[in-house]
Amino acid sequence: MLIDTHLHLDEFDDIEDILDRARGVGVSAFVSVGYNIESSRFSLSVARRFQDVFALLGIHPHDAGELTEEFLTWLSEATNDKKVLGIGEIGLDYYRNLSPRGTQIDVFERQLSLAQELSIPVSLHIRDAYREAFNILKGFDVRGVLHCYSGGISFLEEALSSGFFIGFDGPVTFHNAKETIEVVKRCPLERILIETDAPYLAPEPFRGKRNEPANLIYIARKISEIKEIEIEELEKILEENVKKCFPRYALQ
Repeated sequence: MLIDTHLHLDEFDDIEDILDRARGVGVSAFVSVGYNIESSRFSLSVARRFQDVFALLGIHPHDAGELTEEFLTWLSEATNDKKVLGIGEIGLDYYRNLSPRGTQIDVFERQLSLAQELSIPVSLHIRDAYREAFNILKGFDVRGVLHCYSGGISFLEEALSSGFFIGFDGPVTFHNAKETIEVVKRCPLERILIETDAPYLAPEPFRGKRNEPANLIYIARKISEIKEIEIEELEKILEENVKKCFPRYALQ
């Protein structure tokens, strides 16, 4: 069975249908990820609604201006729920720069501090800011996953030595994904997670269309092909990886 470790269920009006389609092709669990206050509250509520849905809660760098002390207090309390696996998605995005960089850094550090205090993992969104992000991470004792990893070969070793899992999404299936494929080849199987980021980043053959968790199978097949491993064996390894990355999942 497969686990979609990163998607945004708040973006769907037909949640029950898309979950059923995914279950029908072997996706056994889903992690709904918050990126602002509203979506974080939604992710918690949908995780409580469905037995096989879990949540990550946090403020994305695009929405860094939303962070308040009230939200941090709520976040600290909400993470007591066993269905909350960690804090995310949080990080730095210097590609789109939808929030001032100083604000992004401050919000990133405050959420890392909370994750460290609570001893829970993080899901990181880093884009065009890997050097800055790793410099910041050196000041915190946190682990987790680099969601939709885009740091290439140059940052892979640092990511692995920092204790992070590497998240691969639809782009690994794209025809021009030579560097991403090379990253998969060099990344130990025991440090790989797969995710759809649905409704975004649909894999081939659905590139450019609305993505949904049922498409996780295409990402799994591509990883299986690159790693030259049977998909059944890959599924077992990926499940163990999820349990290691998100210890609360192992306790469900």
